[in-house]
Amino acid sequence: MPGARNPQCCDPCRVLHHKCDGILPQCSRCVRTGRECTRGKKETKFRQAKGRTTRTKFPSNQVWLRPPPRVDFVLESGGDQVDTSTKAATNVLSPAGSLHSHADSIPIPERLSPGSSHTAPLPQFGFSNYQVQTGSSVVSPTSQVVGKPERSSQRPWPLRDPEEARLLQHFVDNVARFFDCTDRQQHFAIHIPYRARRCETLFNAILAMSARHLNRTTDFDPFVSDRYYQACLEKLIPALNNHGVTMDDDLLAATVILRLLEEFDVPLAGSDIRGHSFGTKAFIRSPSLMTTTPSLRQAVYWSGLRQEIYNALSLHQAPDIELRSLDWNSHSNSLGPDAGDCAWANHAITHCAHVLVFCFGEGLRSPAVHADLKAYNQQWSETRPDSFDPYFASGDGEVGTEFPDIRYGCPWHAIGNQYIDLAQILLSVHDPTLPTVGPLRRHLIQEADDHIRRGVWKVCGASLSNASMPPAMVVGCMAIHLCGDRFTDPHEQDHLIQVLIQTDKLHGWPTHVLQRQLRETWGIR
Repeated sequence: MPGARNPQCCDPCRVLHHKCDGILPQCSRCVRTGRECTRGKKETKFRQAKGRTTRTKFPSNQVWLRPPPRVDFVLESGGDQVDTSTKAATNVLSPAGSLHSHADSIPIPERLSPGSSHTAPLPQFGFSNYQVQTGSSVVSPTSQVVGKPERSSQRPWPLRDPEEARLLQHFVDNVARFFDCTDRQQHFAIHIPYRARRCETLFNAILAMSARHLNRTTDFDPFVSDRYYQACLEKLIPALNNHGVTMDDDLLAATVILRLLEEFDVPLAGSDIRGHSFGTKAFIRSPSLMTTTPSLRQAVYWSGLRQEIYNALSLHQAPDIELRSLDWNSHSNSLGPDAGDCAWANHAITHCAHVLVFCFGEGLRSPAVHADLKAYNQQWSETRPDSFDPYFASGDGEVGTEFPDIRYGCPWHAIGNQYIDLAQILLSVHDPTLPTVGPLRRHLIQEADDHIRRGVWKVCGASLSNASMPPAMVVGCMAIHLCGDRFTDPHEQDHLIQVLIQTDKLHGWPTHVLQRQLRETWGIR
């Protein structure tokens, strides 16, 4: 029902439009941010008056009070300091009930505070925050008109703050690996930190993500991430109202980094992070980003696409992408002996996105389309460069034995093979040619289930064999989320749980909700 409330959601999460896990007496988000977790707070609502006899205008003898000639706006940060950066506005409400402005601009208090301990909701690209139109200018919620992202030359470089230096180094050494898995030039590890010297928004996004990763993997203070996160939002939210935001590489990188932060805050199973995409969908839909020359923008594009695939898999729905920009038929000609390995890996990711659209899209699952996707999957495996072969492989890969040991030399080799295997699993699960009735139904479905379990077993083996590559571990978790319920042997189930535990332990990726759901499905504690 539209507008229905979730009775388990606490009041702070409802007000901030956050996903609430409903844990009593305090939800996880309130515990992390130090808020008071309350429920059942009643809000005063006014019912709209009905009937023609209801008075909707002020009477002719209404007495109006004239405001003072000068109005001072006090900063919310504390004290009695007057905000002199905005002009005072004198508004006179006429008896007719219309508002007339006698100033060039109307200041609006800032809605976000850098010192706030709670996390504000992430907006979508193209969201409509309230704005005040005054003549030819538009005043945003932060009381300034935003054109391009603010460049800062105030920050000392080299850095003087040891904490900032630690967070920046942690991003380069650990967090950037989530993004650079198909980028030989490692834009997020090399170019992004350099560009952050001049872009305060990007700098704060980097430190917020790095602090969150440290908090998930160590005992680092969680409030440090929230502080940088809020500071980033103060600049990014008004900048996203600018239609030219998709032309700024620094803001594109910041949105993708903050999207990863949201994925760390939201468990894999059964949670929607689509509303917190910060415009990721806006620029991964743009065909102009599909360039053949490696660039920062292309690195951001592929990172955003992988995030959209992850979200679609977690929700079992089609990714919100523009199919024309992912037409693998039009780009397949660029794949050949001279194509780089990263290009082959990105084509595997593109293929997986098409398979997701086929599996969870609104259209009919045509056997002809399924056959084309299956043929492309096989063609990629047969024609890919020999460099995608593992440099070490052991184990027969039989389900129930130890996971196969499959080691790859580069992250893009592991990711390319894993996304092809993941797409193959999805095609087997959503095979429209499987009979629904008849004497062969049970036999064919059993064969399909065995094939699916072998695929999951192989993906998980590649994940553990390349545990230093965070995206490879995440793909293994995605495969378990899709088909973990098909494993009935307790020994096999324990192996799958260990993959989830190791992913959380090594890289801080939240898997506890998925672990709990699988144990409930399997009937174990």
